[in-house]
Amino acid sequence: MAPEQWERLASVFGPIIYRWCRSSGVPEADAADVVQDVFSTVARGISRFERREAEGSFRSWLASITRSRTVDYFRQAAKQQQAGGGTQAMLLLQQQVDAVESTITSSNMLSAICQQILREVEAEFESTTWKAFWQTTIDGKPAADVAEATGLSRASVYQAKSRVLKTLRRRLSDLQTLDL
Repeated sequence: MAPEQWERLASVFGPIIYRWCRSSGVPEADAADVVQDVFSTVARGISRFERREAEGSFRSWLASITRSRTVDYFRQAAKQQQAGGGTQAMLLLQQQVDAVESTITSSNMLSAICQQILREVEAEFESTTWKAFWQTTIDGKPAADVAEATGLSRASVYQAKSRVLKTLRRRLSDLQTLDL
């Protein structure tokens, strides 16, 4: 995997993996370490990864690795606790695994990826350009109203919409080339 592809993978999925870890009960102080363990496992196994489904096989593979590294974290944490153990510790561990499972769904994965891409693209544009895009595309306002509200000409509003949409399409296309 090329360095720019790896960087893109980490920037898109890093926050998602972190949120999975936190929602499964991994303490904030340890979540970044678990995320690092996930990416370390991905780096070792990415060359052997084979796409098996039309959609989502990479995300499923990543979710599986995250579950496994989270379980490893809780097993290690349980070993370090002197007073813990026995049936109570095992029940707690199983609850944590269930918590991880419930946070990794295709809908929240897609939503998180889209939100991350939107934040990244928004940062590439000036505030007025982003507002013109958002108001015309997402809010469905007429270009004339957006032009008046933003101080742009109508032509500039259309141009802003076009430029942002082009960038969004490119980013989404980049995700597909990563075979995600």
